[in-house]
Amino acid sequence: MQGPAKPLSGGSIPPLASILKIMPQTLFSQQFKNIGSIDKSFQSSCIKAAKHLKGQIENKSLPAIDIIFNQKDLKDFAAISKKIAAFKKIVVLGVGGSSLGAKTICALKNQNRVEFLESIDPNSVKEFFDKLNLKKTFFLVISKSGETIETTCQTLILIGLLKKLKITNFSKQFLFVTESQTNSLAKIAKELKCEIYPHHNKIGGRYSCFSVVGMLPSLLAGIDIKKIRSGAQKLVQDFLNNDDISKTCAIQLTLHKQGFSSNVLMPYIDKLKNFNDWYRQLWAESLGKNNFGSTPINSMGTVDQHSQLQLYLDGPKDKYFTFVTCKNHKNDFSIKDLANNKTLFGGKKLSEVLSIEEETTIEVLNQKKLPIRIFEIKKLDEEVLGALMMTVILETIIVAYAKEINPFDQPAVELRKDLAKKCLKS
Repeated sequence: MQGPAKPLSGGSIPPLASILKIMPQTLFSQQFKNIGSIDKSFQSSCIKAAKHLKGQIENKSLPAIDIIFNQKDLKDFAAISKKIAAFKKIVVLGVGGSSLGAKTICALKNQNRVEFLESIDPNSVKEFFDKLNLKKTFFLVISKSGETIETTCQTLILIGLLKKLKITNFSKQFLFVTESQTNSLAKIAKELKCEIYPHHNKIGGRYSCFSVVGMLPSLLAGIDIKKIRSGAQKLVQDFLNNDDISKTCAIQLTLHKQGFSSNVLMPYIDKLKNFNDWYRQLWAESLGKNNFGSTPINSMGTVDQHSQLQLYLDGPKDKYFTFVTCKNHKNDFSIKDLANNKTLFGGKKLSEVLSIEEETTIEVLNQKKLPIRIFEIKKLDEEVLGALMMTVILETIIVAYAKEINPFDQPAVELRKDLAKKCLKS
């Protein structure tokens, strides 16, 4: 494995706000540190890949992107929201791409109306259902294929519990979101006389955050989904107007070639913890093919300064780092010392302490000459989150196209699913 690329003068390149104009003035800015020369072949292949992607967007032949410009479905979601307004609790049954995008967006709001059940650990499932008033809960069952083992099991268990409670006409407590009218979940829905809303048949789970899969749960959680899509639209429009985003992709491919095989995402914003989980699936499942791919590693500031930073600083030099930082926090605290106990924190705001923590973490990694990327946002809101999610979607697709990989399938995962179904049948 080759060592890290030699840094440019001063250990960094200029902030990308001066090189890449990806909405730095309103949504976020970017900068890289300790990035050497970009591999020219990767730069060329990423420019070509970006051109191809732009063509698909302009021709409206990529549903995962086209969906953000749709208006009709937003009216559908509003109508559904009104129909179930009486329910104070909504549970989403789904796993992977059927839940991670929605969870990411729902985390923006401090709410407890919408919850997600992903596990089939019997203890977790029992504890989850035990805490609910099943008679007053609405269930949103999401599976593109309608054959997801976890979701089907959860649904059948739930139906059994509702029957035990002798609830009549509980079909009104369900909405199924699935691709066809003939798959396993659709058959269950029809037998129970439950409503089925179509999952877009050309949008895979991990790219479905801007479709019904992400938008409906988010709307039910009180999120302004028009602004989520607006942020994504602004990012796409900016991408169509310039070719800057291909450079960030070329940087990542260059780093991979140089031996940086792990991709650490470390937000210093707690509400982005679910964003970490969603991104991990997007990056790993889209690009982990043909013996290619970098391993996405979830990390959270400041917590993982106390659990992973030792490895990052003194372990193998095979990781590059992406930080997400925030200038303005909605809430803050002034720290006051006790009368007879002076500390380093007295007189400071908690946001100032957080800034020092993130800046010193970035600086010690910088001193080790490790590659660093920083997203700096002014504040975390719907538009910014929509733009961040669209940024990494576009980057994932461009990297895949540059490596001649299909970013939308997951053939190896299907092998595991097929084996599980064979075992269940026998």
